[in-house]
Amino acid sequence: MRKLLRFYIYLKPCLPQLIAAIIFGALFGACSGFGMPVIFDKVLRQIFMDQGSSPRSTWYIIGVAMLLPTIFALRAIFGYLSGYLMTYSSLEVLRRLKQHIFNRIQSYPVAFFDKFTTGDLLTRLTNDTAAVQTVLLSFSSEVFRQPLQVIGALGFLLYLCFTKGQVIVLLIFFAAVPFCILPVQMIRKNMKRFAGKAQMWLSEMAQLFGENLDAVHEVRVFNLQESQKQKFEKLNADFKIFSLKMAKYELMQQPFMEFLAATMVSLTFVYSYFAGIDFPTFSAIGIALYFTIDPIKRVVRMSTDFIKVMPLVDRICDILDYVSTVPEPENPVKLPPVHGEISFKNVDFAYKDKIVLKDATITIPAGTSCALVGESGAGKSTFAKLAMRLYDPTSGVIELDGIDLRKISQSDFVANLGSVPQYPVLFNDTIYNNILLARPDATKEEIEAAAKMAYAHEFILELENGYDTVVVERGDRLSGGQKQRIALARVFLKNPPLLVLDEATSALDVNSEAFIQKAVDTLMKDRTMLVIAHRFSTIKNVQKIIVFEDGRILDFGTHDELMQRCPTYVRLYERQVSRIDK
Repeated sequence: MRKLLRFYIYLKPCLPQLIAAIIFGALFGACSGFGMPVIFDKVLRQIFMDQGSSPRSTWYIIGVAMLLPTIFALRAIFGYLSGYLMTYSSLEVLRRLKQHIFNRIQSYPVAFFDKFTTGDLLTRLTNDTAAVQTVLLSFSSEVFRQPLQVIGALGFLLYLCFTKGQVIVLLIFFAAVPFCILPVQMIRKNMKRFAGKAQMWLSEMAQLFGENLDAVHEVRVFNLQESQKQKFEKLNADFKIFSLKMAKYELMQQPFMEFLAATMVSLTFVYSYFAGIDFPTFSAIGIALYFTIDPIKRVVRMSTDFIKVMPLVDRICDILDYVSTVPEPENPVKLPPVHGEISFKNVDFAYKDKIVLKDATITIPAGTSCALVGESGAGKSTFAKLAMRLYDPTSGVIELDGIDLRKISQSDFVANLGSVPQYPVLFNDTIYNNILLARPDATKEEIEAAAKMAYAHEFILELENGYDTVVVERGDRLSGGQKQRIALARVFLKNPPLLVLDEATSALDVNSEAFIQKAVDTLMKDRTMLVIAHRFSTIKNVQKIIVFEDGRILDFGTHDELMQRCPTYVRLYERQVSRIDK
């Protein structure tokens, strides 16, 4: 409950609407719990019981009779206004909550996405928040309305106690209430356990579904459809089992509550008969009891909804409460014009308690193009990610121009950083805007110049709408080489002093690679560039090479120097040369 209430901090901008909703809810409760029994008692008494002893005029009877629809009308108006304003407030909670989650995700480091899958995050942002919003809406609509309704009905019963001495009716009420609440407490623990299990299976289903969407080509190529169907079928069946168990306990509540309500009415009937209570009074008591039992039933249902939604609240809080492993400095150092010297000083990095980079100590001079080579898993990609501050080192210091990266704000640092991943992602937008995002203030001429430098201009013009062609499905309708060239165009447009290339030409054909290599050679001039090398043909023009082995920096030098003194580099180089010769 405490975790759920934390979401009400998002209600601050709409406090006037919330206060108004509470007021209207109070009026609704007063009309229902107190006004309805009193008016009903008066209507019946005036129309039926007093017609022989003290006849009234027709207009008087009509006026008294109109009290009932009037109170119903007021009750409906107050209920509508309260419900609408609470709905508005709850939707505002949902809007602000989703925005907050999205903003938090944008600020988190890469390590966050190692913990949460794409499908899982999508489920938490959409389904989970929607479910929480539904419960918040229900809670907001009823939290003031139902208790006030009970208080109103209780006030009427107290009125009977003082005016007609019907204390026993109040005792019946107080004796029955604990029995109405008891079933909730009895099944609460089991429902909570089954709700958590059901949500776990639902999350795994979402994860599997997301993986299938991302890997649709692999599923088809390797004929994995049947195995994936079986996995989903098992998860779906497990979800059904635990959902059914949860429903079993949930459905036990309502009949029990109905039985207790009927028992209360029956006891009141028996007492009224032997106590000589007239029919109008008995009817009013029955209505008052209804307006006490009905809110309790609603509260019970709300309690059930709370139990079902709490695992979702925990999942949302996992995102909101995530502690960033790459925090923003409290007092960031203002970054002067960047020259581009990168220094690693005794840097260790552990991923999931496994050391993947050990005691890395090296200085890359400003304006140096440097290749990172080594076997798969040797540490070169980790080194590049640390240099881009996608992660912070477990120990040691990484400096840019002598300044600890942890003292520089993320915005200042990335403003001087460019990157071309091995598999670039394009956004669902035009090609023009996909290039423009590198520098939003760029002109059309500058964008086209960048595309020409990346050898992308010609193929873009051949598309149906040229630069206005919309990229869909993450750019899957473009070839790998085309996406790579658009990614390179972004870098040319941004023109940063620091650049990281993860085999930027790997997706290009031989002819395109030759042109792009020339462009990359142009990029190398007067900037610090790290090139994660999988093919030695792409690094022939770099100034320095770092050799990695088993998470350590083994050597650092030029190609000729390493060929003379580094057996590991010689082995890697000759292996690739022999493959090319074959």
